[in-house]
Amino acid sequence: MAYQVRLEHFEGPLDLLLFLIREHEVDIYDIPISLVTQQYLQYLELLKLLDLEVGSEYLLMAATLLRIKSKMLLPRRPEEEEEEGADPREELVQRLLEYRQFKEAAGVLNEHQDRNADVFYHPPAEHPDEDLNGVETLDTRLAGNLNLWDLLQAFKFTLDRAKDDFDRTVERETLSIEDRMDDILDHLKQRKNLFFSALFQEDLSRPFLIITFLALLELIRQNRVVFEQTDTLGEIWLTLSDSVGTSS
Repeated sequence: MAYQVRLEHFEGPLDLLLFLIREHEVDIYDIPISLVTQQYLQYLELLKLLDLEVGSEYLLMAATLLRIKSKMLLPRRPEEEEEEGADPREELVQRLLEYRQFKEAAGVLNEHQDRNADVFYHPPAEHPDEDLNGVETLDTRLAGNLNLWDLLQAFKFTLDRAKDDFDRTVERETLSIEDRMDDILDHLKQRKNLFFSALFQEDLSRPFLIITFLALLELIRQNRVVFEQTDTLGEIWLTLSDSVGTSS
């Protein structure tokens, strides 16, 4: 059986489209639909290769992109252009703008939450004289200025450089994800932080690279590992979350 990882941080097809628009530095009002469609389909293939769950909304967006692309490629007669002056991309652009607005608003709220992340308090007691032992700790949040599409892109570059002799009949159970999770945690406990690329040496086989990435995603999902970037185009580095660091 394939090992599946479900990640709530993949927020849907609009999130992926915004990532692609940002990554290729294109105008959201003038989306190069052929390029975006090609990149979008490549990411869906990568998600399937990793056995990450691809919801129906991703497939629906793929069909929408292909439909828009076909409309823009078909020649139109002058009378049709006068009757149908609307850009086929217009509805998609409006959806992206609305989604980006809500995403930015959510980011502002998260910043406020981050500022209060180190604030601890005693919950109010039902009886003033009641003795309270300890304080309630806050849930560990995903650190850093990146999302998992950035992490997936870094892995995509690594996978493209890996060996081509990948036998798709190899059973993944022969490569233990749980063991790789333990390996990653051991490395991080020894070094405190680790560059993303250090996990993916070029001489490793593609199956092993995939298992390593799935193990990393599972650690992130469990809030045991967080990731950040040194600068805008710098290395991605990994570190243990506070919950793991304090318990070890």
